[in-house]
Parts: sequence; C-alpha cells; structure tokens
Amino acid sequence: MKSSMKKTTHREIRASFGRYFAILAIVALGVGFFVGLMVTTPAMVKTGGDYMNRLELYDMRLVSTLGFEKDAAELFDGKEGIEAAEGAVSADFLATEEDGRDRVLAAQTLLETQNQIELVSGRFPEAPDEVVADASLYPESAVGSTIKVSEENPETTAELFAFKEYTIVGTAHAVYYVNYERGATTLGNGRVGGFVYLLPEGFDTDYDTEVFLRLEDDYEIYSDEYEAAVKELKAWAEPLAQQAAAVRHDRILADGQAEIENGKEQLSDGRRKIAAAKTELSSRQAELDRSRQELADGRAELKAGLLQIEQGKAQLNAALAALQGSPVQGSPVQGTAAQAAGSADMPGAGQEQLAGLQAQLAALETQEAELLQKRAELEAGEAQLEAGQVQLTAARRTISAQENKLTEQEQKLADARKELSDGRQEYEDGRRTLAEETADAQQKISDAEKELADVEEPDVYVLGRDTNMGYACYENDSSIVAGIAKVFPFFFFLVAALVCITTMSRMVEEQRTQIGVLKALGYSEARIMGKYLYYAGSAGVIGSVLGFVIGSTVFPTVIWSAYRILYNLGDYNLYLDWRLAAISMAAAMLCSMGATWLTCRYELSSTAAELIRPKSPKSGKRIVLERIPLLWNRLSFLAKVSVRNVFRYKQRFFMMVVGIGGCTALLVTGFGVKDTIADVADMQYGEVQLYDMSVTLKDSAEDTSDEELTRTLEESRADWTAAAEVSMDLTGKDAVKSTTVVIPQDMSQIGQYVDLHTSQDAAVAWPQKGEAVINEKLADNCGIRVGDMVSLRNEDGEKLWVKVSALSQNFIYNYVYISPETWEADNGSAPRYKSLYLRMEEGADSRALSEKLLACDGVSAVAVNADMLNQVNNMMKSLDAVILLIIVCAGALAFIVIYNLTNINITERIREIATIKVLGFFPKETAAYVYRENIVLTAVGALAGLFAGVWLHRFVMANINVDMIAFDVRILPLSFVNSVLLTFVFMLIVDVIMYVKLEKINMAESLKSVE
Repeated sequence: MKSSMKKTTHREIRASFGRYFAILAIVALGVGFFVGLMVTTPAMVKTGGDYMNRLELYDMRLVSTLGFEKDAAELFDGKEGIEAAEGAVSADFLATEEDGRDRVLAAQTLLETQNQIELVSGRFPEAPDEVVADASLYPESAVGSTIKVSEENPETTAELFAFKEYTIVGTAHAVYYVNYERGATTLGNGRVGGFVYLLPEGFDTDYDTEVFLRLEDDYEIYSDEYEAAVKELKAWAEPLAQQAAAVRHDRILADGQAEIENGKEQLSDGRRKIAAAKTELSSRQAELDRSRQELADGRAELKAGLLQIEQGKAQLNAALAALQGSPVQGSPVQGTAAQAAGSADMPGAGQEQLAGLQAQLAALETQEAELLQKRAELEAGEAQLEAGQVQLTAARRTISAQENKLTEQEQKLADARKELSDGRQEYEDGRRTLAEETADAQQKISDAEKELADVEEPDVYVLGRDTNMGYACYENDSSIVAGIAKVFPFFFFLVAALVCITTMSRMVEEQRTQIGVLKALGYSEARIMGKYLYYAGSAGVIGSVLGFVIGSTVFPTVIWSAYRILYNLGDYNLYLDWRLAAISMAAAMLCSMGATWLTCRYELSSTAAELIRPKSPKSGKRIVLERIPLLWNRLSFLAKVSVRNVFRYKQRFFMMVVGIGGCTALLVTGFGVKDTIADVADMQYGEVQLYDMSVTLKDSAEDTSDEELTRTLEESRADWTAAAEVSMDLTGKDAVKSTTVVIPQDMSQIGQYVDLHTSQDAAVAWPQKGEAVINEKLADNCGIRVGDMVSLRNEDGEKLWVKVSALSQNFIYNYVYISPETWEADNGSAPRYKSLYLRMEEGADSRALSEKLLACDGVSAVAVNADMLNQVNNMMKSLDAVILLIIVCAGALAFIVIYNLTNINITERIREIATIKVLGFFPKETAAYVYRENIVLTAVGALAGLFAGVWLHRFVMANINVDMIAFDVRILPLSFVNSVLLTFVFMLIVDVIMYVKLEKINMAESLKSVE
C-alpha cells in the first residue's frame, strides 16, 4: 500500500509539475534570499576577520602628544593576554615624485609582527632608504622609482626622516589601510593619497610616536566578546600608557634642562673667548707702541748723525778753501828779495837803503818761515782732512747701515700696523660673531626655557580598532545588507506561505473525490494527508536545499565582488551557516507542509460520502460595483465577467495583491536605494559645495608671491575666495569623529561657494564668534543638538570649544564651519588661508586649468570636484550589486506568483475556457478573457506595492549607515514608473508562457472531465 501511495504521489508530481515547481521555486527563492542576505554580513565579517588576523592588525593603539621612549613597548610586552607590543613611528609628509608633483603620503614603520603588509609586486625593504608603497596608488612599474621628502614639509616633519630620498622596492596592500580612504591630514589638499612602509632605521627619531598592542586570542571582529576583551585591555593598558608618557615627559624636561645648561656653558665660553681676545689685542697694541717709540728714537738718532755729517762737510770745505788761497800770498815775498839783490849792486847806494833792504829781507825770511810753518800746518791739515774724509766715509757707511736698519724698522712697523689692523678686524669679526652666537645662545636659552616651561603633562589616547577608518567603515558597510535582511525575507516567506496555501488548497479541492475514495478504501487520514505533505514537503526540502546553496554562494560572492572596489581584504571565504540552514529549512517546511496540513485538515474532517460527491458551488453574490449602476451598466459582458471573477475569488485576489504588491514594493525599494545613493555626489557638489575646484597653497593666500599663480588665475577668469581648512576631531556626547573645519576669509563671499541649508532647504546663517555650524549626519552620529557646546581637537591635542548654532545638510565627509574671529580668539593669531575655492565659467576645462595650477610653484595640490564626483560614484557602485539582486529577486517573485496563480486559474477554469472556445472565441479573445483578470489584479497589486515600497524604502535606509556619508532618502518619480512597468513586464512574460497552455486545452476532454 505504501508503494502504491508513493507511485500515486510521484505520478501526481509529474502530472502537475508546474504546480509542484511553483512551490519549489518560491521556497528556493525565499530561502535563497533569506540565507543570502543573512549570511552576507557574517561572511563578510569572517572574511575580513580572517584577513585582519592573518596580517596581525593591532587591537590597541597607544598615542601620546609627546610620544614614547623607544623602550616603552617593554612595559606591555609579556603581560597576560598580550601577544605582541611594538613601538612605531608614523608621519604624514609631502613627497615629491619623479614628475615633480607633491603628494601627501603616510609613512609607517614596518613592524615585525603587527600591521603586516601583503606584497603585490617587488620585495620588502632591506635598506633604510627603501620603502614599500601603496599598491592602490602606485602601479607595478613604479618599482625602482624614487620619492623625495619635499622641502615644503614642516621642519618637525622633515626631521623625522633619516634620508631625503627613498627608493620604492615594492608595492603592497596593508591591513592598516583596508579601504580606499587613507585619512585626513593638515598637509597638501587635506587628504592622504597613499602610504609607504619603511624600516625603523628609515626614521631619524629617538622616540616612538605610538605603541601597538595585539591580543593573544583571535576574536571575531565586531563581536561582543572582542569588545569585552578590548575593554578589559584598555582598563589596565591606559595607566601603563600614562606611565610611559610620563617617562617621556621627564626625559624631555631633563634633556631640555641639560640643553639649557649646555647653552649657558657655551655662553660662558664665548664670553671668556671675548675677554681673551681683548687681552691679546691689548698686548699687540703695547708691542706696537714700543715699536713706534723705537722707530722714533732711530729717526732722531739718524737726524742727529746727518746734521753732524753736514757740519763736518762744511768744516772740510772751509779748510779746503783756505788751503787753496795760501800760494797767492807768497808772491810779494819773492819780488821783494829780487829787488833787494838788485839794490846791492848799486854804487854808492846808500847804506841806509841797504840796511832797509836787509831789514825787509829779514822780515821776508821771517815771513817765509811763517809760511813754511803754515805749509807744514797745511800739510798736517791735509793729512787731517784725509783722515776726516775717511771718518766721513765711515760715518756715511754707518748712516747707510742705520738707514737700512731704519727701513727694516719701518717695514716691521708697517707689518706690525697691518698685523694690528688684521688683529683689530679679526677681533671685531670675532667679537661680532661671538656677540651673535652669544645672542643666539641667549635666545636659544630663553626659547628653551620658555618651551620647557610650556611643556605640559602629555595627553594619552588609548585607541581601539574602531578608530581605524577602514575597520570602522567595513563594519558599517557590511551591516548594510544586514539592514536589508531584517525585512526583505519576510515578504518572500509570506508569499511562499500564500503560494503553498493557495496551491495545496486548490489541489485538495480538485482531488476531493480521490480523497473520498481513499477514505472509503480504508486509508487513514494520516496516510492520505501524508501524500499531500510529501508532495509539498518534498518541494519544500528541495527548494530549501537549492536556496541554501545558492544563497550561501551566489549572493555573498556577488556582493563581495562589488565591495572589493572599496576594500582590500583578500578573496572571499565560503561561509556556510548550518544554524541558518536549519532555520531556513524549518521556515520552508512551515510554509509548505504547514500550509498543506491546514488545508487537508479541513477536507479530511468530512466523511467519504461527502467527499465523493462534488462540492456544492458557492452561492452567487453581487459585488460592490454592481450596486453602482452608473458604472456597471457601462461595462461590456466580458468586462462584467472579469470583474466578478476578480472579486469572487477573494483568496486568489488577496494572494495576487500581496505577491504583486510585494514585488512592486521590492522594486520600489531597490530603485529608491539607488536614487538615494547614486545622487549623493551630485547633490554634494551641486547643492552644497558650489565651487568647481579647490587649490591648496604652500603658503597662506596673504604670504604667497607666486606671480605665475596670479597670472593663471587671472587668465582663467574664474571667481575665487580663500579659506582655511583644518583637520580636527569633534567630540560629542556619543562619539568622536574626524572632521574638516572650514574658516572662510571673507564671510560676505563664502555663501557663493558653500551653500549652508537644512534638509528642508531652509537657509542657515553663517556662525558668529564662538559659534559653529556642523552637518546633520555628524550631529546624529555624535549625539549633538543645536545649542550644545562641543570641542574640536587638533593633532597636537589643543582644543577649541564652540557652541553649535545650526545644523546644515551635507552628504559627503564631515564639515564644521566657524568664523575667523572664533579661531583668532582661541589661537591668538589669524588662520592660515591655504585653500582657494574656484568657480569657473560655464564650459571651461577644469582639468586643463588644474594642470596649469599644479605647475605653479606656490600650489601644493588641486582637487577638482568633477574628479571627486567620479570617485564617489565609483564607490557607490559597490551597492549596485545589492540593488540588482533586489530587482532580480523581486522579478523572480512576481514571475512565480503570477505564474502559479495563472496556472491555478487556468486549471480551475479549464471547462469554462473550453466552453468559450467551443462558443467560437478566437485564441486571442480566449487569452484576453483569462488575462484580463491578471491585468486588473496586477494593477491593484502594483498600486498597493507603491505605498508599501515607500515605507519599506525608509525602513531599509534607516538601517544603512555609511560613515561620513549622509543620504537624502528619496524616490524619484521615474523609479515608481519603472517599478510598475517591470511588474507588468513580468506579468506579460508569464502570459506569453501560459498562452501555450491555453492553446493546448482539448475542448472535448475538458468538457467531459467531470464524468
């Protein structure tokens, strides 16, 4: 008997395979959609968790405003539950690439165990001046190229690097950066373009900027167990981090004090050098004075010698003149003697005359003797003259020697003067240098003392993975599908239950006679019900198995392939949730066998005689439309028949409306999600940020003197305004979020470039002194309301307190707007306006202008909003896979529902259809007679689905939360039209398929089927 019942059941399955397939397909669709959506989030979490655990992503990150000593990690290493503790250095810097452009990169220490990287090309660094670069930014061809630490970096940043140039030896993906976003920075355009990893020796620091900790156990990411473990770790790690920061603080104070003492010692040495130089200069001055006196004495002595020589020369000349005059005086003596001789010969001359002559002769002889005496004296004088001449010659030689000596002394004096002049110059230079060094040393000492006095107790931040942008965003993005899974499968299981109930109830009603015969033959109710339970149950089992397999493989794989655009988390790992399989199987059995049990229970309660007799038809009832003669009388006969059939079979009506309505609702939701997400970038750069591009300057707008930049801006004929953009962390009641603080230079013009308004399009006034306007999404995430006081903290830990004056609509990233007066009041100086917002003329080439601006020396970076628009749109494409799955599943749902109901409708009314065919209806008229009801029911279901889709869309969007992106929840009119059109397309496809079945109806057999 069991064998015969099985044969009967299998024969029934083959005979009504369309009905059987409808149950199987709707169960497979419901289970597949349910499993696929439910398993996607845990599958993504498991895949991401396996990747993060394999590459040892940190569990806790310790950051101090003063850094940590190199041995700070030893405080945590070896503690219970800690697998690894490592210190690291990280810094954002401007890198100049080989093409001359500057790009902001994040430099990270390549650790031994934590935060590992996965090579894509090349090799790991082996030398301190080698790096591995971001594979998402650098292609494989970049291996071998170099990057330079730009001179535009702040001094404190440039000092962190041991080299000015680094060679790229490989490209890789890093677990620290799992998504496309690399973070915000105060450099360049405010966005980090990529990362580089280098060996610890590649940094030139004697301290670590952070310490990473990793737990021994690999918990499931985002799980309660993991959060509890991190919370416990933070409880004891924070005091140790404070201790480590205090050690660094004390070391800085000690080094600062030592530097001050060293500076003071250098200052004392400088002063001693000045005193020694003064003493040496005085000694040289005294020596020069002595040399001057000796030279003066020599000159006086030389002058006296020269005077003495002149006097001797005069005396010699006088004596020589006297000697030359003596012979002239001797002539008279000679003449007188001759006269005397001649007089002696005179006769009788008188004796008197002779005596006179003799007296004269005696006088002459006396005179001659005197002359002879004088001659002797003259000869002696000549001899003396010759001796004097010799002495004069000797004196001349002595004077010449003295002159030579004097010349030498004058040369020595000149040399001494030059030496003294050089000494004075050297002294002045040394004194000036020493004075400058002394002043510098004094200034350094003063600055060091001031800096030392300003050193405050360090702020320590104990940060978990939730502060890592990639980790946090991945949680949000993976939960998107989970939000959809909360409600969508309900429709499928509801429709599956309705399909099973309708199908099996129609099947049981058709086989009333068979059930009665089986009861009359002695089959128990359980055996008879078992036939139908097996019929529905086998379809449910097969459908649930197929749905589980398809849902566990196809759905997550398709969605994962889309999310790989945003994340680098390796390949998808197949995830089979057997608990979910059991739940989905139970739900499938409940829909199929439960509905069958409910249907059969009522029929089996009747006696065999009642079941064998045909069931009495229901009494006819007037429908509501018949009570409105104005409308009813205007309908044709066939239209009246169709309307009666629509409202007569209420179960089919209800099921059609629910099935078709669910299909339309899903389509509306899918298109609505696309409308909400797809236009985010367009609304951001078309309704909020009205400028076309932003230019980041190397210096502030007031200090820049780049003539080429000025000329380029003038030639572009673009309007522009300056603003300051500062990356800061906003602390609210519920969370801490990174944000960009915008400070316009001209408050009267900024409204032309940034439009602040609410989500209801109400204008928002720009904030006054001490106030701030923040975007609505940021306020929701942080639990902030208008009137709250919030703090903004920069990377140095300095806080700025502002009052929230209004909330504005913003779609991409987080922004806080404050006035220049607010910044100046807190910082004591005007902000640096390094950003220019440009509005270009209609039709202008933004990319060409961008290239010209980047060629200017004063420009650091240019961000074109059109490029950002494309980037965000590409990011949003990852959700297209989810939307496509929704549309495909909605279409499949509509197809199955319409197919099943049409099949049941044709099967139930086969004698009626055969009758109208006998009456002469053409094939198209016969099809129109049947399909007219489908059209009406589809229209009613689609209309109901539009309203349900609006509610469902809002529910789904409330469960989709992407960090730093706010959605304007809306459904465009075209989406409603497309949803209705697709619903009718699915209906037409079913009608075309079922048209073949209508053509195959045999009129004779159908009319004799009762017999």
